[in-house]
Amino acid sequence: MMSPSPELSDTLRSQLAGLPSDPGVYIFTDGRSQTVYVGKATNLRSRVRSYFQPGANDGRFLFSRIVENTETIDYIVCSNPLEALLLENNLIKKHRPLYNLRLRDDKTYLSLRVTTGEAWPRVHPIRRWKDDGHLYFGPYSSSRAVYSLLRLIKKYIPLRSCSNAFFDSRQRPCIEYEIGRCTAPCVGLDEEESYAQLVEEVLLLLRGRDRSLLKRLRQKMAAASEARDYEGAARVRDQISAVDKIMEQQHVEEHAQGDCDVLGLHRVGDLSSIHLLLVRDGRVISSATHTCRDTREEDSELLQAFLGQYYHGDKFVPPEILVPTVPEGLEIIEKWLSTKAGRKTTVKVPQRGSKVRLLELARRNAEVRSDSDGRQLELQEQIAVRLGEVLEAQQPIRTIECYDISNIQGTLSVASRVYFEDGEPDTALYRRYRIRTVRGSDDFASMAEVLERRFREHPERDAVPDLVVVDGGKGQISSAVSVLRQHAPGVTICGLAKDRLRSGQRTTERVYLPERSDPIDLPEEDPASRLLQRIRDEAHRFANSYHRELRRRSQLVSGLEEIPGIGPRRRRALLQQFGSIKSIRDASVESLAQVDGMTTTLATSLHAFLHSPEESDIEDEVLDPSLDEADPQPPASGGATH
Repeated sequence: MMSPSPELSDTLRSQLAGLPSDPGVYIFTDGRSQTVYVGKATNLRSRVRSYFQPGANDGRFLFSRIVENTETIDYIVCSNPLEALLLENNLIKKHRPLYNLRLRDDKTYLSLRVTTGEAWPRVHPIRRWKDDGHLYFGPYSSSRAVYSLLRLIKKYIPLRSCSNAFFDSRQRPCIEYEIGRCTAPCVGLDEEESYAQLVEEVLLLLRGRDRSLLKRLRQKMAAASEARDYEGAARVRDQISAVDKIMEQQHVEEHAQGDCDVLGLHRVGDLSSIHLLLVRDGRVISSATHTCRDTREEDSELLQAFLGQYYHGDKFVPPEILVPTVPEGLEIIEKWLSTKAGRKTTVKVPQRGSKVRLLELARRNAEVRSDSDGRQLELQEQIAVRLGEVLEAQQPIRTIECYDISNIQGTLSVASRVYFEDGEPDTALYRRYRIRTVRGSDDFASMAEVLERRFREHPERDAVPDLVVVDGGKGQISSAVSVLRQHAPGVTICGLAKDRLRSGQRTTERVYLPERSDPIDLPEEDPASRLLQRIRDEAHRFANSYHRELRRRSQLVSGLEEIPGIGPRRRRALLQQFGSIKSIRDASVESLAQVDGMTTTLATSLHAFLHSPEESDIEDEVLDPSLDEADPQPPASGGATH
């Protein structure tokens, strides 16, 4: 082992000398205590010291930048390489290091659930898969495709779409029946046998059995025509046309195993693109491309990093994953994926047949997307550099948080935090706050409180951004600076406000910095200005939406507060079960009594109260009962298929 470079600081020399020879995870941090790189090793001492040998380079484009920006090293010893792999993925998610492979589109995709475990099944979108006896289809990478498919089903295959609570409480058909989009089984207007045929049609469509479905529909159309039910025949004809359209839009491959994910890889210089095809029941149902600059010397290392991050969390793991090259640590990865899936999962390189064609399809898609994604990355880099120059920062601005305060005459004061990375929103890091200590309409004090709660030191604190933006001018800046200097001294901060003095002309964005008496005027057409405006507007929207939900929540709950025995916990349980005051009012005593915490006596009292004359005009407003402070939007969850 060669000795470390003499240019290293005393701190780094000491830390390198104290490294153990155990497996584990190492963490490189810069002068601002920001994590720049996270890696794993079977031998921490050997692996970490190799970075700092004279002339060291492992082939990565950003290797030299990792070493140059590292000022301190931390590590966590693990008992085995699998534990190190899991911990590495967790730390990358938590710290969001600058030089690690980080997926820009790592959200959990939507799936469709057909509730075949119920007497009258329905189909609806869902993210988190459960072992509940129902059938799942997906996941689909495009939510637009999911809702388009749902609209088709609702229009031509009239299954119920209402919740179980709504279904059980009906005494007459709803509007869905009147417009021909439900057969009203809730009030006995449909039989189980005919309804089961509708469910079978939905299952054929979702399983890709279009030809079987078309054959059945043509028989139904012919039968309706012979019976001179020409309107019914016309409806089936339209349904056939819609199914034909879906068949034209979807790519179908024969694949014996049915479910698999296919990874295609294309690399040009320092740019790597991985295209993922999701194959379900032999059909390519959706796809997505992930492009990054974190290239590695070997394709096997890049694929290992991608698999570890992509399947981290609640994503569905198929029985088979097709890759162009065997990833590094294949045995460990397969063991981890099999544990997540609860069954055997294999990662393999196909050699012949339809699997090779699927792999080539994924590779071609990665190649096609590489050019456009590369141009987008270049534009993001230019804007990051431009922002750093405008805001007099020491480095390009890649990660940004923006805060906004919302209240009405000092009541229900709330704050929002939105997070953008490389010019794109990351909703998993959005947060909402209720103002706790400030009374009345004091935006300055409210901003200070929120930033104190966000940036104070605690183990679960999110990674610190490059820039904090507050909506406002000098007053908002002054209330934020002292907090950030105490808890996050390396973070750049600015305020953003419009110059409203120039009437009759397009106003410029005025950027306020802590150490400048005069603001910086940014033209609206400047790309940096457009990004700041977009972030500010998003923070404003998010704060206002939270404030509206709280007002709605206050209005809804007030209808139950006067009932003896119905306290906060029972009110919350009722709203979670039924979704609105009107649905609670329409429910039977028996349904109310089944809610957690309710009794037959309380249910009878509640039913009588809500059916008194003064309650007859309550509007049907829906509440999200999970609305709590600092909840991320949207929730992270998973999907699966059977």
